[in-house]
Formats: sequence, structure tokens, C-alpha cells
Amino acid sequence: MVGGGLAGLSAARELGREFVLLEAEDRLGGLCRTEQVGGFSFDWTGHWLHARDPEMRELIARKWLAGNLLEVQRRALIYSEGVWTRFPYQFNLHGLPAQTIADCIIGFVRAAKEGELGNAADYILRHLGRGFAEHFMFPYNEKLYTVNCEELSPEWGGRFIPRPSLEEVVRGALGLAGEGAGYNATFWYPKSGGIEALAVGLAAEVRGLPGEVRTGARVTALDLAARRLRLSSGEELPWDRLVLTAPLPAVARLLVDVPVAVREAADKLRAVSVTVVEIGAEDAGGERFHWAYFPEKRFPFYRIGSPSEVNPALAPSGCRSFAVEFAHRGAVDPALSIEQALRGLEECKLIDRRRLRLQRARTIPVAYVLFDHEHAKARAVVLAHLASFGVEVAGRYGRWEYSSMEDALLTGREAARNLS
Repeated sequence: MVGGGLAGLSAARELGREFVLLEAEDRLGGLCRTEQVGGFSFDWTGHWLHARDPEMRELIARKWLAGNLLEVQRRALIYSEGVWTRFPYQFNLHGLPAQTIADCIIGFVRAAKEGELGNAADYILRHLGRGFAEHFMFPYNEKLYTVNCEELSPEWGGRFIPRPSLEEVVRGALGLAGEGAGYNATFWYPKSGGIEALAVGLAAEVRGLPGEVRTGARVTALDLAARRLRLSSGEELPWDRLVLTAPLPAVARLLVDVPVAVREAADKLRAVSVTVVEIGAEDAGGERFHWAYFPEKRFPFYRIGSPSEVNPALAPSGCRSFAVEFAHRGAVDPALSIEQALRGLEECKLIDRRRLRLQRARTIPVAYVLFDHEHAKARAVVLAHLASFGVEVAGRYGRWEYSSMEDALLTGREAARNLS
């Protein structure tokens, strides 16, 4: 296995023996990671567990995080037009200006329900209508993906976008919405250790198996025909069966004698980076939420998470933590991002700058796969080339898709079973 995140660890666990797992970093878990600083704990952006597969639920609850789980009822909000409303937007119009509510309901009723879907804009207009599109879905997705919705393919949303009935839209506009719309209405989170506790529990099981786990082992070349790979140390290793979980474009750049068509396809695979500004402060009151969405252009960030609202153990007593997320392609100025985050938190009355304890920024270079119109075809070309050599891919970035932590575990398990 190349890659020691959740997918790679899951694949190793499923194989059970005679494996070598190579991880470039000095610790396992990939982006399922928690950093502690100044008494605050921050994951690498929000990681909330949604487990539906019976086997995975059992492993998480009874083994990897046994006795270390909270079950949390989601409190997700949206801030727009000067008011806080509940998420999902399309189920919870109550509290917005009357004209906005009218736009959304009328647009929903008038939405065309037939016709070809050429892009994400078509998908949104078809299923939600122009009011929901213009007041939330278009600006939010354009901020997150850094391109307009016409440049995104209709596959971009999939199962992660809940679609209401007319009754649900009307009831939500009247403040009568029910609870639980969307895939993440409830979720799991560790009582201690942050989300990295999941990776630690899984890694402990893997390290107890008759296989080899190597950290600090960065792959610099892959020769598929010769079934050999080279590490940054210069060491070369043969392989019989191979699972890759590293980002698909990065994998393609490692390939020796790769066909031009495959390399060109890999070059078309794009991603969005995310810079997270982590703020720790004495609790200044204000709205309480686990995370909140910000569709308006006047806010340069797209989302704010509040880890300490999910689990108070993630911040010192009397304090609150925030993770302010900025999407971008290309470099950003960390100092500017910090200042923009602080201004936004102040405007929303969530912090008092005089009572700050911590402020810092860090960037995840590959955070979201960009589902543009090149994505599906280019991805298929690269995956087909790897499959022709019997190589399996797993994980969000190995498969170059949008997916959850449970999906990473499931695709790792699937990859290992395909090798059996």
C-alpha cells in the first residue's frame, strides 16, 4: 500500500498479513489528524464521522473508538442577509427577508423538472429553482470551488445535496421544518484525542498484524511494467499487488514511461486548496453552532467551524475555538487570511479581539476535487491505465472524488478484497 491514511490503513487491515504499507509522513492517518497548541485541539478542518455500513459501525464503535465516542445532533447554520438560519438552506427559509422567501418558493414551483443536465447550474436550477440558486447555491458553490457553476459538471453534488419536496420547502419557510434533513444530521466524534483518535485506533490494529508499516517512506517513482517502486532514500522495492491512495494526479507524475495520453489526462485533474485559520479565544458569546456556511461575497471564507461546540474538550475551560476556511487555487497570504477571518468573526459577534488566545493559518494543498467538465473523462483514462496493470486505488484522493471518512475506509476494504 502506498499511503497511510484511512484508506491505506483499512486496506492493510483487510489484507491482514504479508503487506508493506508506505507512508511519506512521519505519522499515519493522512488528513485524519489533530494538532494541539496552547490548550486547543484542531483537526485538519472539520472531520465528522457518518457511519452507515454495519461492519464499519461495529469496528468504529466497538474497537477503534471503543468507549471514546460522542453522538452529536448537528447544529449547522447559514449566515446571509444579516440573519442566522438553519441548514440546509432549502429546508429552512424561515427568518430570511420576505422577498428572498418568495423568490425561493416561486422558483422552486416553476423549476423545470425535465431536460438534459449539462452542468451543476442546470442541476441546481432543475431540482431547486432559480431563487435557491441565486440566494445560496450559486454563490456558495462558486466560492467553494473557485469557478462558476456552469464550469462544474452535474456530478459535483450527488448524494450530499438534499432535495426537498414542496411541502418541506413551505413548512421550512413557515418555521415548521422537521429535523434531520441531509446525510449528516447526526454524527460521531471522539470524546478525547480529536479525530486523529480514529486513525490511532485503526493504526494500532494494523501494527499488530503480520505486515510491515513504514513511515517517512516517500515514493518517488513507480514502474508498473517492472512492478517496482523507488523511495526518496534510493531504495527500490518490488511489488506483487499494489494499492494506491495518494492523490491521482500525483500518482501519475510518479509513473515511469507513462503514455502521453495518460499524462495529459492527469494534467487535467484539478483540485481546490483550503487555508484554515484557527482561532482560539475566550468565549465572547454569540451564536452557537458546530459549523456555519457563508454564501455572500462580502465574506471571503466559505465556512466557519467551531470545534469546541462539538466537543468542549477541544478548548480550555471558558474558551471557544473556530476554524475559518478559505478555498483557493494558487498561493494566498496567511496574514491576510488571518485578518479576514478575525474581521468576519467580529462582524458576526463571535469573538472579542482583546480576548484572543491563538491565531494561526495552515494550508491543505489538495482539499477538494474540482468537478469540472474534464474531470470524469480524464479520471477514467488514468484509472484505466492503472487497472491495466492490476493496480487498485482507494480513498478520496486516490479515486479523485468527493467522499467521507467512512467512504475512505470502505474503498480501502474494497481494494484489498479485489486483490484477494
